[in-house]
Order: sequence, then C-alpha cells, then structure tokens
Amino acid sequence: MSPSRATWVRYGSYVISTGGAQVAGAMITAVTFPFLLRRLGVEMYGLWSYVVAVVALLESVANPGLTTHAEQQVAARRGEASDVVSDTLVLRFFFILLVICVILGISIFETRPDVARLLRFFGILVAFTNLASSQSLLAAMELFHARAALTLTQQALYAVGILTLVRSPKDVMWVPASILFSACFTNLYGWVLLHRAGLRLSLGIHRERWWAILVPAGHYAGASWMSSVYHRSGHIIIRWTLGEHALGVYAAATRLVDFLRQMLVVSQSVIMPRVAKAATSAEALRRLVRFALVTQWLLGLPMAIGLLGTASVIVPLVLGTQYLESARLLPWLAPYVIFAPAAVLFSGTVLYALGNYRAYLISTATGAVVALLMYFTLVPLLGLHGACLAFVSAELAVAVSGYLQAPRSTREVWSHPLLYVVVAAAAMMGALLLVLSRYFRPVPATILAGTAYLLVCGLLARRRIMEEFRTAR
Repeated sequence: MSPSRATWVRYGSYVISTGGAQVAGAMITAVTFPFLLRRLGVEMYGLWSYVVAVVALLESVANPGLTTHAEQQVAARRGEASDVVSDTLVLRFFFILLVICVILGISIFETRPDVARLLRFFGILVAFTNLASSQSLLAAMELFHARAALTLTQQALYAVGILTLVRSPKDVMWVPASILFSACFTNLYGWVLLHRAGLRLSLGIHRERWWAILVPAGHYAGASWMSSVYHRSGHIIIRWTLGEHALGVYAAATRLVDFLRQMLVVSQSVIMPRVAKAATSAEALRRLVRFALVTQWLLGLPMAIGLLGTASVIVPLVLGTQYLESARLLPWLAPYVIFAPAAVLFSGTVLYALGNYRAYLISTATGAVVALLMYFTLVPLLGLHGACLAFVSAELAVAVSGYLQAPRSTREVWSHPLLYVVVAAAAMMGALLLVLSRYFRPVPATILAGTAYLLVCGLLARRRIMEEFRTAR
C-alpha cells in the first residue's frame, strides 16, 4: 500500500470511528434529551440550563486555556507532551481552588435554594472532574478509536443514570450526578491509555516553565471565556429579563440546533492534529480546510432547510408538547447549523491548531461583543426571537473573523465547483419545499425535497465528491 493511500485509510478510519461514536451518541441523546425535557418540565429544564451556563463561564477560570494550550502543543510537538501536561495539571489545581470560592460566593446570593444547591454540587465537583479529563489529549495524540469508545461509554453511563433516576423536577440533582459519575470513570481509564501510549507525568512545582505556558494559555483562556459568553450569556440574560419559562423554551430550542451542529463538526476533531502538522504546507492546509468546508455545506445546508419545513412537527415529537413555543424559534435558529460549524472550522480548528492564539482570541472576542450587544438590545425589543438572532449572529461573527485572520491558503476554498453545485442544489431544495408544502404535510414535503437534493448532488457532483475525499488525505 502506498504511503498516501495508507494515510487516507488511517484517517478515514479515524473519521469513521469518531463519526460512529458521534452517531451512536446522537442515538443516546435522542433518547435522553427528550426524556429529560419531559421529566424536568420547562421551568426546571431552564434553570438547569442556567446552572450549566454559569458553570461553563466559571470553567474558563478553573481552566484558563491550559488544556487548550496543552492539546495544541501535544499535537504539534508530541515529544514534549509529558512536561507540558504535568505543568498544566498542577496549574489547574490552583485555579480550581479559586473557582470554588467564587461558586460559594455566587450561591449565597442565589434567590432559589434549589438552584444554589445545584451550583455548589455541580460547579465544585465538575471542576475536579474536568481536571482529570483525558479526552482532548487522546485526540491530540490521535488515539481516536480509544477516544470514541470512551465517549460512547460515558454517554451510555450517563443515559442509564438519567433514565433510571430522574422521574420528576425534584430529581434534578441526579442529572449532574449522572454526568459526574460517567465522566470520572471514563476520564481515569483515558489516563491509563495515555500512559500506555508513552505519556509519563512528572508532577511538581516547576515555576521556571510556567510563564511559557501561561502566556499563550492566557490568550486561550480569554478565547474560552469569550466562547462561553456568546454561547451561554443568553441563558443568563433571558432568565433575569423574560423569566424562567421563557428560558426553558429558549434552552430547549438552542440545545436542539446545537445537537445538529455537533453532528457536522466530527471531521474537525480528526483533522486538527493534521492541520497542526501541516503548518508549513500551504497546499496541505488548503486541501484540509476545503475538505471540511465541503463536508459541512453538503450536510448542513439540507439540515437547515429541513428545519424550516419540519419545525412544527419536530418540536412536539422530540421535545414534547410542553415546548410547542420552541417551534416558532427553530426557523430563526436554522442558520446556526451553517454558521456554527464554519466558526469551529476557521477559528476553533485552523487558528487554534496553528497556534495563532492572538487571532483565536480576537475571533471569539468578536463573537462575544456581538452577542452581548444584540442580547441586551434585541431581547427587550423582540423577546425570544431577538435572543435567537443574537445567538446566530455571534456564530457568524466568529466565523467571519476567524476566516479573515486565517492563512491565505485556507481562504482560497470558495472557487471549488463542488460548492457551487451544493449551493445550487440547496436552493433548489428550498424552492421545491416551498412549493410542496402547499400540497403535502411538512414531513413528506421535506423528504421529497431532500430526496431531490440528494439526486442532484449525486448526478452532478458524485465524481467531484469522491475526488474531494481522495485529495484530502
């Protein structure tokens, strides 16, 4: 087997492994997510989402870019992995102590005792659980098969906990308990696999090495914080402006579209180490980014259009009749399925993998500024529709900013004929859906329009799609 073909087969197996775990995880989520929505109810699910948002913002303090920097360094310079990872763990421990004090302070001023308990329990324990996380390092060392197996195991354990222990809003404490237990088990076994792969920890106080870690990590910390702001700030703002019921409606709708986004960014985690290694090759970077972009558009455009046609059916079927108000939000959120993967590609993959931490920070900061301005402006004017516009616009801002700051070679991807075919087929699907919706119910109309999209892509672009997969190796 030739070296190029062997590389293609190896990375193809990584995509299949990661994608298979993602699909299996999606099936598990397809069961646990609706179950959780129904058992907790609109208000309690909204409050749980609020707690998750607050903890996510504090996680940027508990882990101020240290893991992100370590993952990038391990991917680019694997021989220095042990020292970087060891110092990262020690530094994170000290930051976790600071976060514990902040969580205790916030819980004192919380108006609801149940939310205060959730903050203390989940916030403190998740900080230590994340300290032991091994998922990102497994990806950086290209142990994708092991990572996929552990991810699937964690999701299965979490599902067992949710399905057996959560019966009503009073059982909300079992949700973080299930998350923490499943994560602890898989994280620890992940370190066993890293040890077998040659990673040896040398924990200790090495202050002479800390500055070299803290400077780039500080930029990643800012980027992580900004990312949390434009992803999570809407939950906090909506709770204190529109109320807890509106928060539950919004949280359910945004969680649904984010689930679709996760399905579209599988290839990014696989190509990240390759992007880091291809930093000196403009042609290799161009091929990798073009491959990821084509994949995103090929799958994402019909998903976004399908949301427009089936929102009124998906919401009561998946989320439950309690969340019928969320159906009116999905058409506003549909562009997120396109913009969010693009943001992950240009900012979270290209800029990050190349170690361009200043540009990475700028792109995420752009999203945070746009999000906050739009949330504070549009939510009082348009309510939840304004919140959806802010949520989508923030991702677009990150994608555009990341694209403009990416290397020139990675921006030379728009002239590929396959993209034109995909866009034309998607436009045809949208127009056909508009016509068919007058004569058929939403689901049959969407299926027919989606089938036409697949036929057009298959007839006009099958060879180009296969060529794109071959040249991406």
